[in-house]
Amino acid sequence: MTTAEAHTLTGAYVLDAVTDLERAAFDRHLAECGTCAAEVRELRETAARLGAAMTAVPGNGLRSRVLTAVAETRQLPPQVAPAAARRTWRKRATIVTASIAAAAAILVGGVGIGLSQTGTTPVPVAGSAQVQNASDAVTVRAGAATATLSRSLGRVVVTASGLPALDAGHAYQVWLIGPRGPQSAGLLPAGDGTLGAVLPGDTDRVAITTEPAAGSPQPTTAAVARLPLA
Repeated sequence: MTTAEAHTLTGAYVLDAVTDLERAAFDRHLAECGTCAAEVRELRETAARLGAAMTAVPGNGLRSRVLTAVAETRQLPPQVAPAAARRTWRKRATIVTASIAAAAAILVGGVGIGLSQTGTTPVPVAGSAQVQNASDAVTVRAGAATATLSRSLGRVVVTASGLPALDAGHAYQVWLIGPRGPQSAGLLPAGDGTLGAVLPGDTDRVAITTEPAAGSPQPTTAAVARLPLA
């Protein structure tokens, strides 16, 4: 197992969906990789929250917003590997990690998952520790919103707390803004939530607007929060 392969195995490891050989190899990797250790801790906390929140009733419109975001998110192409065994564990790791993130998005007041609408790879919020612990991490706050970015990782994590609740027909949408104009980073799961996205290199600010529940290709209302990143 290479280091790159080990980085994709955190979700399967947390849910005990690995073989004995994979577990032993990942244990050795975990002792040396602080990033994976932090992600394992976050995934375990998320899994624990899922177990404690099984009776929670989702708010109006949450299900439709999640399904809309999933439908509009570009899917990753299948990975091709020469060895059948490698294909098996890699597929399992991807499915398990995605399952944790998708389930977390349904929690009322939960962590959620960041879905990038820019055609780039979605960034699970469970990996936000990697951004926050990066050597070049910068945190900007404005009102109810906070953005933490790492230029070296090319990622940004946006958190909102205390935004007014919206009706079922509307949602909060996050925008990454640069010289090319605003690009959608996805919908916040609720007025209190977290979203992670791939950060284009020329992004100089983040904004949050109120949009229709399915999202908009461009902002249609004044920003409720603006976060300069420059």
